[in-house]
Amino acid sequence: MKILYFYKFCILGGVTTQLANRLKFLRGRAEVHFAFLGDYGGTSAFEGYGHVRILGTPEELKSYIQAHDFDIIITIDTYELYEALGPAEDNKLIIHEVHTTYEEPLQKLAESQGSLPYHYVITPSEYMKNLLKGIGIPGAFHINNCLDTDLFRYEPSPGKWPPTILWVGKLDQHKNWESFMNIAGRLNAQRPDLQFMLVGGYTAPEEIKSMLQERADKLGLRHFKWIPKAGYEEMRHYYSMAAESGGVYVSTTRNESFGMTVLEAMACRCPVVVPDVGALPELLSDNLSVSLYESGKEEEGVERVLRLLQQKGLREGLKALGEQKARNTYSIEEVGKAYLGLLERLVEERARLTAK
Repeated sequence: MKILYFYKFCILGGVTTQLANRLKFLRGRAEVHFAFLGDYGGTSAFEGYGHVRILGTPEELKSYIQAHDFDIIITIDTYELYEALGPAEDNKLIIHEVHTTYEEPLQKLAESQGSLPYHYVITPSEYMKNLLKGIGIPGAFHINNCLDTDLFRYEPSPGKWPPTILWVGKLDQHKNWESFMNIAGRLNAQRPDLQFMLVGGYTAPEEIKSMLQERADKLGLRHFKWIPKAGYEEMRHYYSMAAESGGVYVSTTRNESFGMTVLEAMACRCPVVVPDVGALPELLSDNLSVSLYESGKEEEGVERVLRLLQQKGLREGLKALGEQKARNTYSIEEVGKAYLGLLERLVEERARLTAK
């Protein structure tokens, strides 16, 4: 089986990381190619793999497709693919994967689904499957994202750290960093011994970076660390450090199609406190749901954090449950088998339909 994945941004994290994780399972089972419109440092995630291309225009992509006899062509939230398809691809299996929760591309998909030549839609959560159904795109397939559980694992941290409240993400409205700073201020007023660590935001405008530091100073956060940029392989160190310090990972996101940073933290035995938005309740089902707080209710988030800081038994139980779920449900091997099985089934189904 020969597969082409196409995505707009080759950037470390997000979709690029997910594609690199899939490659670890698919390699040797299929011939997999990856194409991007632009490289923003993400090609390193593929560790020198030979079938990674930066194809900056639909014309370059069209030439690449014509030079290879792909069985499956998959675009991930990227519409430039359709400009590159021609009559020769009419009998190929075309899949549109939806990982974004942003309104504009979702609305575009809903409005143009009758005219776009894709055959199936895949998305990483039941939440997204239901969201797509609600905007008029029924029948999407749900396959979880996968996590490299060899990379994301707990490891003891050198040195002694104060209890650390960790936040990871871009400094944008979607990840809602300002809400985290509000929560940090409330926690700091009750527990001045806490350390607050924010990882991410390297690409943010200078104005936003200045606002972050000014906000930390105004709140009187004596123990505040901002790490603008961290490599993907470094992240387990931060999750593990927060876990070992007796701290917590906090999310303040407005929506998530899946929630990779939450899963990464869980795999590293770091308890989490996250809003009940998007697909996050799927990651934190059953006994793990104690980690959820109502979105927008920062005081409830503060209460959840303080409870995990104070109740050692609850904390240890959630650490074990989170790690177990990450490894048993979302490993590359477990998800990879389901994903490849779905692709094989869709290829067979498409072949039957075109033979009629």
